[in-house]
Amino acid sequence: MTKINPLLLKNFRKSLGLSQKEIAKTIGINPRTYRSYENGSRGLSLDKFSSFKEALGFVRDADRDLVKVHIDYLRMTFMSVRDLEAFCANYLHCQFSEFREEETRLLSYSRVWKRGNIWLFDFFDKVQTGNNQVTLQLSGQGCRELELLLVENELDWSNFLSSLCNDFSDSHVTRLDIALDEKYLGPEREDEQFLLSDLISKVYKEEVTFKYIRNWNHIGGGQLKNTDSQESSQGISIYFGSRQSNLYFNFYEKRYELARKEQISLEESLEIFGTWNRYELRFAQEKAQSAVEEYINGIDLAEVARGVINHEMQVYDGTNRYGQFKPDAKWQRLFGGSEPLKLSMQPKPYTIDRTVRWLMYQVSNSLKLVEEADKLMDTDYLKMIQESGELNDRAKAILKDLKSNHKK
Repeated sequence: MTKINPLLLKNFRKSLGLSQKEIAKTIGINPRTYRSYENGSRGLSLDKFSSFKEALGFVRDADRDLVKVHIDYLRMTFMSVRDLEAFCANYLHCQFSEFREEETRLLSYSRVWKRGNIWLFDFFDKVQTGNNQVTLQLSGQGCRELELLLVENELDWSNFLSSLCNDFSDSHVTRLDIALDEKYLGPEREDEQFLLSDLISKVYKEEVTFKYIRNWNHIGGGQLKNTDSQESSQGISIYFGSRQSNLYFNFYEKRYELARKEQISLEESLEIFGTWNRYELRFAQEKAQSAVEEYINGIDLAEVARGVINHEMQVYDGTNRYGQFKPDAKWQRLFGGSEPLKLSMQPKPYTIDRTVRWLMYQVSNSLKLVEEADKLMDTDYLKMIQESGELNDRAKAILKDLKSNHKK
C-alpha cells in the first residue's frame, strides 16, 4: 500500500494554518497519533490521508459530470519537417492541397499555410537555407476543426499528440490552453453554481491562497441603464498570474460571452449551450510541454487541469472554531478530489509512479466495485477491462526505457 511522505502531511497542515493539536481535534484523532504520522514513525496510507482531508471539508471525488474539459489552443514546433504533404496526410489526416498559402511575419516566419483555423508556419526560402522548421498552430476553432478530422479517423487528442511526440523527438509544445466548462444545472439549481463575483470577494478577504501566483486582475461591467437586467452585464473575467509567465489562469462567465457572440438572451445562451463559467489554463514553453507529457503518459486531461489548479490555488469559505480555513464546497465540487500536480520545469525520465498513483487515486474504487460485482454475479468484467487495454507505440517505448533503466 502506498504511503504518504510525512513532509506532505506537514505542509498540508501548515497550508491550513493549524497546529498539530488543532488538526488532530478537527479530524477526530489523538494528537499523539497525529504527531506519529507527521514525524514518520507511523505510516500514513493514501486512503487514510484522503479520509483526513474529507474530515476537513475536502472532497474525495469531485463531480466529474459538472465540468467538461477540452484543448482550446495548441502551438507545437518541429525542427525539421521536409515533406509537408506527408505531414498533413499522416498526422493532420487531411490533404496539403486543402491549405492556402499566405505571406506572414508572425512568429518570425515568412509563410503560413491555412486550412481554416489549422495553420502551418514555415519559410519561403527553406530550400535555399535548409531551414525546415515548422510550427503547427491551432486556435480554439482550429482545435474543433482538427477534432472533426480525428473523429473521422477514429482517433482522439491522446493518439494525435502521442504520435507527434513519439515520431518527432525534436518537437516541443510552446503553448497549450486547457478549458474547463462548468455545466449549467438549470434555473432551479443556479444557487449551486460557482459565482466568480464571490471569488473576487474571497481574494479580497484572503480566503483564496496561492502557492506561486503573485498578481491578479479582474474586469467586468455593462450598461448603466437598465441595471436591474442581467442582459446588460458584460460578464466577469478574472486573471491569475502574468501573461508573460509559463502558467496563466483566466476564469470568466462564458454564458455572457456566448450571449453577446450569438446575439441572444442570457436565458437562451444557458438553454442552448449549457455552459455557466469557463476556467481556462494557459501553459507556455516548458510547462506546456510537461502538461502534454503528463497527458500522453496516461493521466486524464481533466485530472491534469484539476491537479494544476489544486497545486497553484485553493478556495475557502470562512474558518471553523479552530481557525482552520474551510474548503469552499462549490469549488470542491468542481476541482476537488485531484492530487495537486506540479509541472516540472526540467525534463526528467518518465517513471511509472505517477500513473500508478493516478490509478490508485481515481480508478481503484471503481475497479474494486467491479471486482466485488464479479463475485456476486459470477462475471469476468474486471478481466475484460484488463484485457481490453492495448500498448501503443509510445507505451512500448516507455516500457523499453523502464526495462533498460530498472535495476533489480
